[in-house]
Amino acid sequence: MKAILISDVHLQGAHDKKTKALLRFLRDKASQVDHLFILGDLFDVWPGTTKFLISHYQPVFEVFKQLIQQGCHLHYVEGNHDFRLGKYFTEQVGIKVYPNSLETVWNHRKVFMAHGDLGNPKERGYRVLRYLLRLDWLHILIKPIPGRWIFLLGQKTSQASRGYQKLSETKVEEIRNTYRNTAKELFEKGYDVVVMGHTHIPDDFSFEISNRKCRYLNTGDWVKNFTYLEFDGEEFYTRSDSQSYL
Repeated sequence: MKAILISDVHLQGAHDKKTKALLRFLRDKASQVDHLFILGDLFDVWPGTTKFLISHYQPVFEVFKQLIQQGCHLHYVEGNHDFRLGKYFTEQVGIKVYPNSLETVWNHRKVFMAHGDLGNPKERGYRVLRYLLRLDWLHILIKPIPGRWIFLLGQKTSQASRGYQKLSETKVEEIRNTYRNTAKELFEKGYDVVVMGHTHIPDDFSFEISNRKCRYLNTGDWVKNFTYLEFDGEEFYTRSDSQSYL
């Protein structure tokens, strides 16, 4: 079984340079594997599925459907920028959607995957916000608002929070250590491999837990590092040739 794992592409428009690069990447790389795992934040703004967003990103969904027709299984773990994906993704496109995380077994190893926005236990305020943004009643209240207006507001909010592009080396190491510690807690619960995104910081770190070799990997991003993961049936590898598609 072969797979590609990618996160944090942060697409902003259907026809911009990055979207076209992603589509080339998917046609070239994802068409050669059995599974494609999107670990959140593929889209920069997707706060619940609307007709506007479906129409706006139609070229992306066309490629998704092509991959599925070719036999590639698509999996989507929701992120902090793209959530409440709903029935359009599952029933009309054919993607398996996971609101929080997924667990699987590859090559006799128990694997845990998540976007990673819950990877820092100290971010209590964010956890409250995350809960509120996913409430049904909130989306009932905003339903009359045109989807384009919500999208434009989301773009402004996203642009204002792009602090991850300006981190000092000290802060980068602090984030890496926080997520490694979170992974370690999961290893102690029995997982052998933990894969997350969200931080935009690629990582590959091994632990010895109860005589088991455990491995934490971070997919990185397509904002700065242009990295993704490949699984060849036995091991994971960090790749960075995605930048060549830009």
